Amino acid sequence: MHRVGALLLGLVTSAAGLSFAAPVAGSEVPAKVAIIVGPVGEELTPVYLALGEAAAVAAETRGAVVARAYSPDATAERVLEAVAGANIVVYLGHGVGSPNPYSANPDPATTNGWGLNGPSARGDHADSWQDGTLAYYGEAWITANARPAPGWVMIYSNACYAPGASEGFDTPADEEIAASRVRAYARGPLVDLGASAYFATDFYEGAAHLVATLLDEPQLPYGDVFASEPRFQADGLVRLPDPAMEGAETWLHRSPYFEGKVDYWYAFAGNPMASLGAPGPAGAGLSVAASTDIATMAAGGTLTGRASSYGESAGWEGMPTVALPLPAGIAPSADEPVEVLVCADRCVLLPVVDSCPCYAGTADQRIANLSHAAWALVSDMPLAEGLIEVEVHLHPSEMSSPAVPVGAPPS
Repeated sequence: MHRVGALLLGLVTSAAGLSFAAPVAGSEVPAKVAIIVGPVGEELTPVYLALGEAAAVAAETRGAVVARAYSPDATAERVLEAVAGANIVVYLGHGVGSPNPYSANPDPATTNGWGLNGPSARGDHADSWQDGTLAYYGEAWITANARPAPGWVMIYSNACYAPGASEGFDTPADEEIAASRVRAYARGPLVDLGASAYFATDFYEGAAHLVATLLDEPQLPYGDVFASEPRFQADGLVRLPDPAMEGAETWLHRSPYFEGKVDYWYAFAGNPMASLGAPGPAGAGLSVAASTDIATMAAGGTLTGRASSYGESAGWEGMPTVALPLPAGIAPSADEPVEVLVCADRCVLLPVVDSCPCYAGTADQRIANLSHAAWALVSDMPLAEGLIEVEVHLHPSEMSSPAVPVGAPPS
């Protein structure tokens, strides 16, 4: 499940400049870049490690702090430590996107995420999904556990399906399938974890080039960053609106690469006018309207606004749960969670088992993050809608009206 041909072919290294980048968004704190390299077999893992190290060196020579999580030590714990507070996250390794030929109903616990050295890992690069020594940590796990910096950038390098293409044995992707794959991979970072951009590249040292360009020119719009790739071909680009996020686009780049094969080797999702130096609402433009402060709403006992979705929380697999932004003032608990009443098409009592960044305090603010099971209970809208309008009653037992039964419409 890796892009073998693409990484073995490319012999053209990125021609990035040597100027040093200003710290992100004008801060005095240097940018942090996390580089994750998962196991892809004894033969290919050293190649992936070299590609990851090229990106790491590009970051370090520009003054960034680099956190490495490399196979055979790319464990879940080590990866989360590396990602914490990162402005840029680069992942190289196996990938299972969606849609894929393996399952008609992709599991968010394993798809659209990272293949890491699992709990049963042997401790070498031969860790494999076939014997369970490699574990797939999908979008649900990443959303529930990863905590990068606000406005961060996600870069996938040489991971199957991430730029839209099919695996070599499978039917080549058409534009619709490629767009679906890119949007599925980008959904967790952009919607749930506050990323300002998603890039995916199968080009040799494509990640190193992106890191160098982002740090050299943090004010450069993401669309220009994308076009700066030496193998970019303007006539191979298709720009599509993203139905789940107002102001966002999905960019698919189809061009010849490995042995002249034409495929979707390169992709972007987000607002092409935003930048690493200005990732917020003014730059990203993904907002609908400015939101009332969450803490102010919480004082009145009811949050009103938009909710996003995530797969599930650890220990609550497949169950309806909700994550709230910390300013709501309810501490999440997996043992004895507080229940809140969430109302959309129906009202349902949901346990608060996690917290979410939820763009709190920005015009992109969400007031809640619903597990997929919770979304289905409160709304008739498909998950692909991305956002729904909800009310969250923080203290349902104190409501003056009788308790609203599960399944009843909001008043």
